[in-house]
Amino acid sequence: MIRFCRIGIDESEKMVVENPFKYGGIVTGPYFADRAREISELFSEMRNLGRVFLVSPRRYGKTCLIFNLRGKLKKEGYRPVYLDLNAYPGLASFAVAVTEKVSKALESSADKLAKLISALKYLRPRIEVGPDGSLAAGVEMIAPGREALPALLEGLHYCEQLAAKKGQKLVIAIDEFSDLAKYDGQIVEKAIRSEIQSHTHIGYIFSGSSQSVMLAMVRDTQRAFYRLGRIMELGPIERDEYMKFILKWFKKGGYRLKEVNFEVLFDAAEDVPYSIQRMCNILWEKGRSTRAITQKMVEQLPMIVARQDSAHFELIWQGASQGQKILLMALAREQDPRPFSKDFQFTYGIGPSSSIKASLDSLVKKGILYKMPAGKYKFADTFMRYWILNLAEADSPIPHI
Repeated sequence: MIRFCRIGIDESEKMVVENPFKYGGIVTGPYFADRAREISELFSEMRNLGRVFLVSPRRYGKTCLIFNLRGKLKKEGYRPVYLDLNAYPGLASFAVAVTEKVSKALESSADKLAKLISALKYLRPRIEVGPDGSLAAGVEMIAPGREALPALLEGLHYCEQLAAKKGQKLVIAIDEFSDLAKYDGQIVEKAIRSEIQSHTHIGYIFSGSSQSVMLAMVRDTQRAFYRLGRIMELGPIERDEYMKFILKWFKKGGYRLKEVNFEVLFDAAEDVPYSIQRMCNILWEKGRSTRAITQKMVEQLPMIVARQDSAHFELIWQGASQGQKILLMALAREQDPRPFSKDFQFTYGIGPSSSIKASLDSLVKKGILYKMPAGKYKFADTFMRYWILNLAEADSPIPHI
């Protein structure tokens, strides 16, 4: 494991001026950190047009992973299509989107598309005129607000038929698939499985951030997606590999790092890629003028981010009950909190376990805490923990509930 780093300027290399540590959006190409193994595994599954349930906590980079996979798929002659369920509040809009996106991925002629779609029962072509007078074919519901599920199934069936007709291999990635429940989940699950289980020209990636929901979909013997495809859980990037990525960019930027312990950064981020990228982004900017990075600069990063997000954390804090605030302070002070243990409850004067459980459930529902599959609780945003610790420094010991 790489812990201490000493890097000097290599004048033979062209210095990078642009900050390479991107976060908060889709990151691709050389700015995408590692994940070579995961991309290789996903590509292998899609080469055989398999079905993969990609599961990870938020901010682990699953969407970026899918977009980087798309580039590899395109180079190999596959036609990738990406949809995010967050963008489609109703089943009808999802049915329209999947049909339209697949149509445009497989057929560029507006006239041909219009003819193909016009044969459908629940969906019809919509001709759009561009600013330059060019024509494009879209899709719309024949009866908006009605027959949404039949329209979705018809659209999926049409996608398979069109891929077969074109002799193309299609890969459909549906992000935030755990949100399927908003469409009357289990009824829709059964209908989707019934349709796609016979598809031979389409590979599917179903990705989601709600681990418990996604895993229940696939592992519950009573659910429609039981054993429909492989479960791929996306964990943290290996520290050694991530360290190589970070050092490579600082070296290209001509930065001097003398005996800097980056383990502090990884620990503070709890290995969440988004948080690592964000702190490295700040570190790059802090050292830009001198091209020098010190240990003190690295150690200051968590509190810098916490202060940047202070207004957001303050709003969350104001919405918490007094009991929840006391519990959050206690959780923030522990590296490995065990809120149901007698030692934890005695140390912080909280309890009983039933009230702690109720508070934890509420905090998870609010998105403040995240419950791991193993049953442990952690802050959904690791920087909120630092904000609370800073808040607690000026306070007296935690009072009893």
